[in-house]
Amino acid sequence: MSENVIEVRDLTKKYGQVVALNNISFEIPRGELFTIIGPSGCGKTTLLRTIVGLTEPDSGSIRINGKDVKGVPTRLRDVSLVFQNLALFPHKNVYENIAFGLRMRKYPEEKVRSEVESALKTVGLHGVEGRYPRELSMGEQQRIALARSLVIKPSVILFDEPLGNVDYRLRKRLELELKLLHRRLGLTFVYVTHDQEQAMTLATRIMVMNQGMVEQVGSPEEVYLNPATVFVAKFFGEINMLPGEVKSIKQEYANVSTDVGMFKAKVKRPLEQERIVYSIRPEKVTIGKDALKRRNRVKCEVVEVLNKGTHVEYLTTLPNNAEFKVLVEAFQGDSTSLKAGSETLLGWDDEDVVLIEKASVVPGIDIDRVILGI
Repeated sequence: MSENVIEVRDLTKKYGQVVALNNISFEIPRGELFTIIGPSGCGKTTLLRTIVGLTEPDSGSIRINGKDVKGVPTRLRDVSLVFQNLALFPHKNVYENIAFGLRMRKYPEEKVRSEVESALKTVGLHGVEGRYPRELSMGEQQRIALARSLVIKPSVILFDEPLGNVDYRLRKRLELELKLLHRRLGLTFVYVTHDQEQAMTLATRIMVMNQGMVEQVGSPEEVYLNPATVFVAKFFGEINMLPGEVKSIKQEYANVSTDVGMFKAKVKRPLEQERIVYSIRPEKVTIGKDALKRRNRVKCEVVEVLNKGTHVEYLTTLPNNAEFKVLVEAFQGDSTSLKAGSETLLGWDDEDVVLIEKASVVPGIDIDRVILGI
């Protein structure tokens, strides 16, 4: 059996002049919780539908368990899909909803009963067989939809933003339950979302999409701390950016010229060009006297101080009027005395800098324009 449960090669799908999927390729090893994320219209739902078999691609291939599934109907692809709206049958009780897939596959009734009972125990809802979807909470309905997918024992379960309509507290609880269930079952989960926090919470690996193309694939830590493009860096959280030019590299450390000074950075991957984006996350920047302990320093003016409870966010401007954000733990160091209008220092370590060469994998997007947000 193939080590990769899903292999996608050169997949393309167009709707008229709109390119929903633009020659994308990736692999999903068996047992992963693989999250596909991107802004609305980036192609993630189209991709999910092509894997399941609800949409035929224009070109390229999809292999599931090593077998090309071109022309293979959904019910024979060894996958199951949990829809965003759950798609439970309102006129059927819980038992009949879960049993539906088994009956479509002509399972004997005794086998249907044992498998439904097992699926209900797996999702922690044993004993609700006779109730209807309208009699269940949203969280319970989510579990029934998952049980209906689990009962047919697929190699892959795909999720199309199933927590999009759930309130925040319930969503956090269901995310944890889903993560624990994945670990216990050892199945392959493919989870589509537009929620960055959700992707970081759930995934063993994340694939970031933009305009039908793959920007980056990596662990949550890799995608956040070492974004491959400016698009990825800005999509996941806040980040400070300065256009720069690499002047020299010595022993894995680069000297980078910017509008506000010469700074250093540890080179984390080979650089192919001198013109780059010098970037650093707000939580990696120190302010005030603490900045004196860092090799990279620059003067700034505090524009605003925002108390976020556990953290304080400082909005500052540099000598070239570029905005820089700083995020520090509340009540730490002398930064608590800084007010709007204060002149002070910002500082950061070489190792915390990310040098980015590409604005995006999408052709024609200029680095300077992306930094400016246009």
